[in-house]
Amino acid sequence: MMEFLKVVFARLGKAVEAVLEPLRADPESDHFRLSSPETHTTTIDGDVGWGRRPPAVVRCPRCGADIDQRDARDDIDCSRCVAEFSHEDFPELALQYLVCPVCGNRMEHGQRHPHALDVPEWATCHGCRYHWEFRHSY
Repeated sequence: MMEFLKVVFARLGKAVEAVLEPLRADPESDHFRLSSPETHTTTIDGDVGWGRRPPAVVRCPRCGADIDQRDARDDIDCSRCVAEFSHEDFPELALQYLVCPVCGNRMEHGQRHPHALDVPEWATCHGCRYHWEFRHSY
């Protein structure tokens, strides 16, 4: 009888280990990741503030070319024609998309207060879960 209980407890222990193993934290990882669909919108990394805005691609109003603006404070110069714009002209230019600074994918972006601000207020990368927010007070 004792031998039978040992076998039962050993198998029960293995079953419990199999259930608990995926739930254990990885000590080597500093990222929060879960595979459940309900947590798919969880972001891993991010920044706040206009100075930390992801790189942008805007449309040149003169020739229609895409212009890269790596930093929010960089001037905007078209490499295809002679058009030059100050970083302060950003709201007047047509934003094509923001580029994720982590993986380089196009980011989904939007405005929460379109009547108050002329710039994107948030951007999320669906590839690596990076998220950026424009910090402001109302």
